[in-house]
Amino acid sequence: MPFPPDFLFGTANADHQVEAHDPAREDVWDLWERCQGLTPRGRGTDFWNRYEEDIAAAAGMGCKLFRFSIAWARVEPAEGEFDAEALAHYRRLADCIQSHGMKVMVTLHHFVWPVWLERDHGGMIGEGFPDFFARYADKVAEALGDLTDYWITFNEPSQLTFGYIKPWWHHRYYMPPGLPRGTSVDAEAEAVGKFIPNLFRAHARARQRIQKRDPAAKVGVNPLVTGFPTWLQMLMDWGACHRGLSEAVFKFTAGDALVRERGKVDLVIGGVTGGDQTRFEFSDPYLRTGKAVLVVAGFAGGDLASLAGKTVGVVAIGNQPQGWKRDLPGSVRKKMFSNYDEARSSLAAGKVAAVYGDAFFLLPFELKDRERFRFLVTGLSDEHYVAVAPHGHAPLMEHVNRAIAGFERELAGYGREPWISHPEAVVKEVARPLSLHEMFAGEDSLPESISGTRGIRRILRRGRLRVGIRCDAPGASAECAGEGLEVRLARLIAREVLGDADALELVPLSPAGRLEVLESKSSWLNWAWRFWGTTSLIANANWWYLGTSGRLPEELCPAEAVGAQDFVGLDYYWGLPTRRLHRFRLLEEAAHGRFLRAPVWPQGLFHALQRFHRWFPGQELLVVENGCVPQADGMTRGEYLKAHVAEVERAIGRGVPVKAYNYWSITSNREWGHAFDPNTDFGLCFVDLDKDPELKRVKTGEVGVYRELIREKTAVR
Repeated sequence: MPFPPDFLFGTANADHQVEAHDPAREDVWDLWERCQGLTPRGRGTDFWNRYEEDIAAAAGMGCKLFRFSIAWARVEPAEGEFDAEALAHYRRLADCIQSHGMKVMVTLHHFVWPVWLERDHGGMIGEGFPDFFARYADKVAEALGDLTDYWITFNEPSQLTFGYIKPWWHHRYYMPPGLPRGTSVDAEAEAVGKFIPNLFRAHARARQRIQKRDPAAKVGVNPLVTGFPTWLQMLMDWGACHRGLSEAVFKFTAGDALVRERGKVDLVIGGVTGGDQTRFEFSDPYLRTGKAVLVVAGFAGGDLASLAGKTVGVVAIGNQPQGWKRDLPGSVRKKMFSNYDEARSSLAAGKVAAVYGDAFFLLPFELKDRERFRFLVTGLSDEHYVAVAPHGHAPLMEHVNRAIAGFERELAGYGREPWISHPEAVVKEVARPLSLHEMFAGEDSLPESISGTRGIRRILRRGRLRVGIRCDAPGASAECAGEGLEVRLARLIAREVLGDADALELVPLSPAGRLEVLESKSSWLNWAWRFWGTTSLIANANWWYLGTSGRLPEELCPAEAVGAQDFVGLDYYWGLPTRRLHRFRLLEEAAHGRFLRAPVWPQGLFHALQRFHRWFPGQELLVVENGCVPQADGMTRGEYLKAHVAEVERAIGRGVPVKAYNYWSITSNREWGHAFDPNTDFGLCFVDLDKDPELKRVKTGEVGVYRELIREKTAVR
């Protein structure tokens, strides 16, 4: 069936993800990326200067709606001081959208806010936040309200709670601002109890100020909705409406691991990135490196093209195992190896022309006769190595992170080694704060509950730290002379935990099985614990719309926010039906930015649209975000797009008044501190953010898919 004639297909982006970093107008995510050692946004896609190009591309697909966000830190760089030129820029942007025949959707708060607000006024849990936000909204409405068709006050409010909640299975807060080190689960619950009503008040007051300038303005929010079976969603929503029960369950499930798992080693340090698993505890990154290609010193070629038609050895274990498909010429013949020692031996013997893998292990400093080899190319990816422990060992991981802070000072002597892709981002002499509070206050001390012996007594009784290290790493490999950096890190950790750098037992591990030694028979218990703690309370109850529909207690949703919306917006990406709930870890993959493995369930979008239509029968519904990386859960981006638009069509056929569908996003963009790779690329137009200084927009095949869908669904019949 054709969509309604006034249906709006569109696309979107967000300021922090596409606008270049401005040191004079930093937002809290700029600080967060820096202090957490995450990938900075850098130039983004240079949307600030190239917005006309992206807007024209959206119009060329047939889009009738374009969503962008305002950078609050640019508009109000200091408290009460508004930048007229920044506001004028956003007005020109909105005018450009209109000139291309599209309606304008403006987001006021897309996960970022000014540093001064957090530092001086307590951020979103500060008493003055609702009025600060309303004043900012008023200034934006004054500047471009006459051009704006839809307003989004807060992007995905449920996700913002992760700035105040650090469950036991995360060693870090997922997003800013974080809470001070050692904050108890009771204090986290108290912070969330301040945050939620503050957000409701801020939204209601901003809407009031916007509509004072334009009574016809349409103002709403776009909560992130995860697709769950109806019975489970109803259970979660029921729990959210009973604050005492929800707080009790949250504290019970989020405060600590159900069991302290015990593996065959205490830690694994061996070229593991945070992308390997979701079953373990991870440290801060201790080394930043990337994929590279190694050749013999006398190899005649000078770039990747010289490998065309040749046989290349590939060590495809753990970190981006399919990266060779992205980086190597399509005509190469690959030969797989299980470790780097075997691959280098084959290269030296002339059996392969080159070896592809992690630069750090391809040509370590300690390799004997390393002058036999050279790098053909480095920096093909951006990866962060971490130490890994079984779940339930957060106190040990705090000690590991303190040792890593010292280890970074040792890296200073290695700043020019080619296996470090960005030495300036690795070699730092400061520990990573757990929260922005620590960054502002300069405090980084461990509470007694962690600095004492809790959680490390078994190691103390044994008198030595057992560390697993891969058999082809310096310190374990017979091809390397000397201990190597990872063994030196292990000694620093032993000294931090036991006071003796020699109180260390190294356990060589097969690279392919280096994490198996951390697994225990009790792992499933913590998985179940995590499942109920997360699904029930932290992220997936529909608490925003429970509030605006009057179902939440007034202490969570003040009366001024009940009914304070002009449409129902939602974001939908992933989901799990009843038969696949045992694959809940795939949702954790998505939460950590590993979207290639995220679980796809298009029918969940249909159920969400029906549910919110029942709650708000008189209001239009807008799918504000829906999108996919090149492939997820066995489904290509094009298939994903068609399947989800089909569910929107199904909902319209059932009488649900869906007004719009936005694909996220128009271009590749910076995905909130994650490295840029296929895991995080949602763009219809591909932009090589790391390697292309011109940031060229290259249309993917899905541009044609979306254009044809729009043409088909909006055709007059």
